[in-house]
Amino acid sequence: MRNPGTMSDHLYCCVDGGASNTRVALYDAGGRRLGLTVGGPASLTVRGPKAWDVILGALEHLAHAVSLDGDYMARTECGIGLAGANNAEARRMFLEAAPGLRGLRVATDAYIAALGAHLGAPGAVVIIGTGSVGYRIEAAGRCRLVGGWGFVIGDEGSGAWIGRTAVAQTVRVLDLRSHARASELHRAIAERCGKTREDMLGWLWGAEPAKFAELAPLVIECAGRGDTAALAIVTEAGREIDALAEALDPARRVPLALVGGLTEPLDPFLPDRLRSWVREPHEDPIIGALMLAQGRAPEETIVWQNR
Repeated sequence: MRNPGTMSDHLYCCVDGGASNTRVALYDAGGRRLGLTVGGPASLTVRGPKAWDVILGALEHLAHAVSLDGDYMARTECGIGLAGANNAEARRMFLEAAPGLRGLRVATDAYIAALGAHLGAPGAVVIIGTGSVGYRIEAAGRCRLVGGWGFVIGDEGSGAWIGRTAVAQTVRVLDLRSHARASELHRAIAERCGKTREDMLGWLWGAEPAKFAELAPLVIECAGRGDTAALAIVTEAGREIDALAEALDPARRVPLALVGGLTEPLDPFLPDRLRSWVREPHEDPIIGALMLAQGRAPEETIVWQNR
């Protein structure tokens, strides 16, 4: 077996960066994975050019783990999928901050997810993680993106949306602005975020999407035990995810995969018509990033189609 640190080898750094965490994998010239590590958020919406700190820190960790020599960056080609990369200005600033690499290709995290799920063939995905987005590869890199507007006005059905909805509902109940009585969900949210107004405001101060998304498993757990307030939230999340999928293909004929950390936990609460459409992804987004790094996928071209 050849040493991965030999000068003749190409290396491929593959990145799947979201609002909660970032997976970084390193592959050798033959496509053999040398290692994978998980770091903090690298969403361009959240981190901007500082996403490089997360990526390079993870890459350095992997390089040390497999004993690469000091000049490995000069022979490393990167395929990077990042949440927020569809924002042209954020993407430009990220590229300008890039270190010296042999090659660099950047796309949205949705693109690498779709590449991996369908191995580059036409197909659709809905990502259900901290945020949410629907994405469809049509042909030759032509892609459609729906949703993905971010936490401020969008991300419906996502972990951040579920957590924010639960917190908003809880403060209304505690304020006595709701006719509903406090349920197990509301008590659990108050326990986690603050039983007093001062404590709740402290929790909310500067809260980012990932912080709200950390509450999503709690909401899903309460829903699984039959809490009506929690059930209403996750059922609505399922409808929002279905709406993203339908916007990609109203006829529901193209292959569709659901990807992201909440895919499995939310499965029992998805509409039956969505569950019957979904198929398992072929590979995960890291493989899509590898395809990007190796030049086996066309450049991403996003088309926003108005009705």
